[in-house]
This record gives sequence, structure tokens and C-alpha cells, in this order.
Amino acid sequence: MIPKEFVINNIKYKVNILESSEKDLDYNLGDYCNILHEIRLAKNVRIEEEDIELSEDNLLLTFLHELGHCFGYYYNDDNSEEFANAFSHFMFDYIKSKK
Repeated sequence: MIPKEFVINNIKYKVNILESSEKDLDYNLGDYCNILHEIRLAKNVRIEEEDIELSEDNLLLTFLHELGHCFGYYYNDDNSEEFANAFSHFMFDYIKSKK
């Protein structure tokens, strides 16, 4: 469900899935960079000194959150966490409930 790349506003974005939130993303589950045209996601998160692999649903929700930042950038330059959170949860529920 998570693409390797996609196009928004005629710009190609790449999606990179990295091993560790701790080592690769400064403890974040994901990030978005408009300059590099990239979304990065972590497959694993460290909790109480144990590496936990994210479920497919959590990885998808993180991707949608970062995609929300991408869309927000083009909509009124809204980089807020509120917009990205609302977008990701609305899209996640839509994707999971559609028949």
C-alpha cells in the first residue's frame, strides 16, 4: 500500500523505508522533506531498550501523516502537526473501511 514513489504537483517524491527510528530518523517514526522530495519511514522503533518492528498499519499511518505534511505544504503552507494528524487518520479510516 505504501508506494516507492508518487507525484504531487508535478513533482516526483520518493519514499524510503529505513531500519531504525533511533539511528536513522533521530527517534522519529517518519519525516517529510520538500527540498529533497522525500518521505522517510522507520521500520523499527526502540522502546525501553528493545527494538520493536512497526505493524503494517502503524507504518501506513506514519506514511499518511508524512503525506499530510506534503499536501499541507501545497495548501496554504500548512506544516502543522494538527493538519497532518487529521489527514492521516481520516485517510487511514477511509482506506481501511472501504469495500
